[in-house]
Parts: sequence; structure tokens; C-alpha cells
Amino acid sequence: MEMHRTGGLLLMVFLVIMMALPGCNKADTDFTLDVDACAETLRETIAFQDTLTAISDQMIAVIYPIDAQDVVKQKVYVSSGATAEEIAVFEAVDVAAAQRIETAVWQRVADQKTSFQDYVPSELPKLADPFLSVNGKYVILCISGHNEAVKTELNKLFNKQGEKLSRGDKGQPYHGL
Repeated sequence: MEMHRTGGLLLMVFLVIMMALPGCNKADTDFTLDVDACAETLRETIAFQDTLTAISDQMIAVIYPIDAQDVVKQKVYVSSGATAEEIAVFEAVDVAAAQRIETAVWQRVADQKTSFQDYVPSELPKLADPFLSVNGKYVILCISGHNEAVKTELNKLFNKQGEKLSRGDKGQPYHGL
């Protein structure tokens, strides 16, 4: 009789946990981020060495291997080429598309490492530790060498909507932000 009671209790705990889990994921997709404002905020508030310039959707397609059907909105600022500094903010159609965009962003970082290795090797530390955040259907890359300042600015944007960064540098969770 005691075994039957314990099994029933475990089943009930399991069901409560399973019902709560979808609610955890809901927060990742139930907010909106103004892609343009996010990118502009980073451009204005982070101490970049170079002047960053917005590029067209056509140029974004050249440097980021992203399926256009995965993207709702995008804004990318690139440096003059003297530095590896860059800002890229993407709104994906859904969380699965955001994961594909994240993969493409990592490919861009890898390509930049190859380009700067012989060209300007002093930029490699920025590329070795870029700020990359995936939050719901939003993907944010900022190559600046100022990851803490980027986190602070993005948390200000997300906190306006009651959100916090859910994943960050190299896909690792931010704790306590």
C-alpha cells in the first residue's frame, strides 16, 4: 500500500513539473525587441575603436549564411575593416530559426578569425570572445572587447519588458542578471 502511495505521489510531482515547463519557454518568445533600436543602442553606448556603418540586407546576405525565410528583421553594423568590431541583431521567425541564425553567426565569427589572423592579428582576442546572445527568437552579436558593457546595455533593453538575457557568450546561461 505504501509503495502505491509513493508511486502516485511521484506521478503527481512529475505531472506538475511537466505542466510548468512550457511556461518556462513562454517567456523566451513572448516579448518583442526593436531590432533597429537594439543595434543603435549598442552602436551609441559601447566604446568601439572604429566607426561602425550599417549595411544593406543584400550585404548582410553576403557575409552571413542565413536563409532569408528565417529572418523577420535584421540590422548589422560593420567596421571599416581596420578592426573586427561588429554588431548584428536578428529577429528570427521562431526559436528554431534563431538557432539556425546562431549557427550562421558563429560561422561569420570563424570567417572573421581567418581573415584577421594575418591581416590584423591584434583583433583576434575580440573574435575569440565575442558577445553572442540568443534570447527566444532574437540573436545578438557584438564584437567589441567590452562584453560586460554589452550585457549591461542589453539587460537595460530587456528589463524594460521584464526580460533578462537568457543565453549569452557562447550560448552559456547568464546567472543572476
